[in-house]
Amino acid sequence: MSSKFKRKGKSKFLMIDGWIVRSAAYRAMTPNDRSAYLELKWRYDGLNNGRIGLSVRDLAAALGIGKNAASVSLLHLQELGFIAIVKKGAFNVKHKVASEWLLTEYNCDVTGELARKDFSRWRPEEKNTVPYQGQSVPSQGQPTPFRQAKAA
Repeated sequence: MSSKFKRKGKSKFLMIDGWIVRSAAYRAMTPNDRSAYLELKWRYDGLNNGRIGLSVRDLAAALGIGKNAASVSLLHLQELGFIAIVKKGAFNVKHKVASEWLLTEYNCDVTGELARKDFSRWRPEEKNTVPYQGQSVPSQGQPTPFRQAKAA
């Protein structure tokens, strides 16, 4: 690589495209989810997609949240389609292996698979509500049909 493509000072930055920010899945993320997404994106170096190592404990320590909250954020990011798990991690006394993640907005560097961009197809669940049909309980001053039948 020639020197004209190298950054002076070797500083790193994150770029989030506008179409990602405007997606329904991004709008559905909680602040913890967005922070977890940024942490995963920070660990992506352009050559390791599909091998981004991040455990729940490391994420919790990096974000300053609990392990359960970090785990929920990773699960929510999977449901929204921003990330996919490639290799499940394990934790025991002898071996501590972090899970390996794939950012779906980029091509997979392990298999060469094209970017899936699952989050762009995500839609929120429609709420099943009952339409309004007027009063369900009569007001105090109006007699009910049952009372009218007794009076007659």
